[in-house]
Amino acid sequence: MKYRLLFQFFILFFTCNSIAQNGISSVALKGATLYDGNGESIQNAVIIINNDKITHVGNSETEIPENTQIIDVSGKYIMPGLVDAHIHFFQTGFFDSRPDAADLRDSIPLEEVIKYQKNNPERYYQSYLRSGITAVYDVGDYMWTLDFQKNNDMNPLAPHTASAGRLITPAPEQMIGIFDVNGESTFVHLGSEEQGRNAVRENSKAGTTGIKIWGFSPGDEEFLKNINAVAEEIKNQDNKMIAHATNLSEAKMAMKLGAELLVHSVEDTLIDDEFIQLMKANKTIYNPTIVVARGYYNTFKAVLGEDFVIDDQNQVVDSKTRHMLENAAEFRKILSEERVEAMEGGLETMDEGLKKRKKNMLANLKKVYDEGGTIVVGTDAGNPGTLHGISYYNEIEAMQEAGIPPSDLIVMATRNGALAMERLDDFGTLEAGKIADLIVLEKDPSANISNLRSISHVMRKGILRNVRDAEDFKN
Repeated sequence: MKYRLLFQFFILFFTCNSIAQNGISSVALKGATLYDGNGESIQNAVIIINNDKITHVGNSETEIPENTQIIDVSGKYIMPGLVDAHIHFFQTGFFDSRPDAADLRDSIPLEEVIKYQKNNPERYYQSYLRSGITAVYDVGDYMWTLDFQKNNDMNPLAPHTASAGRLITPAPEQMIGIFDVNGESTFVHLGSEEQGRNAVRENSKAGTTGIKIWGFSPGDEEFLKNINAVAEEIKNQDNKMIAHATNLSEAKMAMKLGAELLVHSVEDTLIDDEFIQLMKANKTIYNPTIVVARGYYNTFKAVLGEDFVIDDQNQVVDSKTRHMLENAAEFRKILSEERVEAMEGGLETMDEGLKKRKKNMLANLKKVYDEGGTIVVGTDAGNPGTLHGISYYNEIEAMQEAGIPPSDLIVMATRNGALAMERLDDFGTLEAGKIADLIVLEKDPSANISNLRSISHVMRKGILRNVRDAEDFKN
């Protein structure tokens, strides 16, 4: 049975690429259990695809048009492509792109890192697609990521991309200046009302999907004046506020200002009724990012000499990233003795803090879920130890650990992510008229969300590819 199904998918791959030559107008995948992303499922489903669009989704009684290539996928599971609603393309998964955490610039100049990130995103595209992720939301980055937003829709070898561009922050200019590269930065300092308004106007004019605020200071009167001007200008520009706010007081402040997306959990304490009321009134989307901080911990340990474990059964992580993490201990000698001692002495405290914060994050996520909040899956990929693509599995498994049923996680991973990206009309669910982005699994994701790891194929723009074959993802 296994080899027969693999043969069928082999045939399907070539069929999808030769429809025009053979006069075949469409392809039908028939016999799988299908999860549509809206919370519904169909046994023995039929999904019909014409070129890059879905034309029909139905049960086994569906009438299949003539000149349709029928492919039997009985025993498999089909669902929409996954959406990672929180990533950063400028970040590598190591400290070379985060000098604020461990400064390696004397050995690896940040200018070289950022130039490489800008010019070589394809390795991440492959990691995402081969992990089943067909859309990503970059919620804070250099402005060159807007090119990805413009270009990736038409590229079947890239995920759909939305970008928020530069982050607006009250952090001191000296602190954020570390990210300046040839006159560009990921940050804009919020030093005045006009500074904030100009940043919103410039980002919006460039076409950003959202304006991210990095850090809130509820007790600072100057900040309150400036951030209110920013919030007003975001509305004037018909954009939306994205908030990096990890404390309860900051998150409430963000929502009172109109934040539509919280890109991190509240982790300092348990959320209260006021938080829930603000979330419902604002229709604010909640992205927990549970595992990213543990990624820093694991990467610190790797620099100090412990192995960094990359759980990558389909070998989707690119060789450059893999080499960096597998040889992380080589960078220990670059760091000052004081920095190494601080890392060694701080790991135990960091571990204890992470455990406490995770407990709060899981409890808060469950409360948001129980109260009917809109939740998305986002990894914060690119941060040290949180790798593009495969970290998605760890994140969604942590969300399941909070007590969310896998059937609802499917919706959060697909429909809700597209909603956050403002692209639900185009993808996120399997419905007629939407772009044919889907994944094929060998195991049932509604039984256990870890079964997302059983992915065998991904379809992007109507082209099915074998995720276990890197050659399928090259031009």
